[in-house]
Amino acid sequence: MIGILGASGYIGRAFVKELVSQEILFREYNRERDDYYDIKKLVDIIHRDEINLLINCAGYTGKPNVDTCEYNKNECYEANADLVKRLAVVCSMTDTTLLHISSGCIYTGDKDGEGFTEEDEPNFHSTSEVKGSFYSSTKTLAESIIKSVWDKHYIARLRIPFDNNDDSRNYLSKLQKYEKLLEASNSISHKGDFVKACIHLFKNNCEYGVYNIVNSGSINTSEVAEILKKNKLIDSYHLLDENEFYEQVKPKAPRSNCILDNNKLLNTGFKMRGASEAVMDCIKNWNSENEDLNKSQKNSKNK
Repeated sequence: MIGILGASGYIGRAFVKELVSQEILFREYNRERDDYYDIKKLVDIIHRDEINLLINCAGYTGKPNVDTCEYNKNECYEANADLVKRLAVVCSMTDTTLLHISSGCIYTGDKDGEGFTEEDEPNFHSTSEVKGSFYSSTKTLAESIIKSVWDKHYIARLRIPFDNNDDSRNYLSKLQKYEKLLEASNSISHKGDFVKACIHLFKNNCEYGVYNIVNSGSINTSEVAEILKKNKLIDSYHLLDENEFYEQVKPKAPRSNCILDNNKLLNTGFKMRGASEAVMDCIKNWNSENEDLNKSQKNSKNK
């Protein structure tokens, strides 16, 4: 049996959809109902439901963007680091595999065009040469905690998630709403492809460890914006270089722009689409019905 924390979130919903599609048994856990921050209660839940894989989609990313993490550091730390420590301890106590959703935002740059591998030390956090955001620091810390506490883990690095459904967390939705766009080259993760890759790791007993789960290659902001324009999802766009972005937008948190190498994932036999191919497919099949609104309406009906 698979257990999911954070199943109502942007990535959690995708896991639920894919597990249903593959007819894999799972249970969803809600913090208010199940209090999974309590180690004893979580141990009891895992034993009761015979969980052999715990997927952690819970976390704090900040809305509307990562700047919010700078203002809510306690909440960000609690969800992104403290909870992860508890989960790693519980999984070690119950001999349960942990699949933790991490982030590629712990890096900046492209490593001289090669892309960062899973073996490269994060270079975008509070004590790195290039100071990262508080969010990036908590995600970096979470990875180190898991590695030090429990061997049976998969750390799945997500990078700029997107799909074809309008949502505040969707990269393609953000580009349609922001007036000024930072021109940068990045690795990105199609939400559906990401979830399929995570399940592939577990189902195929792949080697435990860290995996960069991103679509192959990289893509520039201007390339995505041009595809959006050609498909009439935006009328125009205004690009800023990094200096202009920080001068004009004045973000509270520094932004990560990076390219990750996904060869470790590909070597497991998983076939991952290219970044440009995945983006074009999503834009051509764009669904403007907002997922955030649908989720809110669904929750209201269930109260």
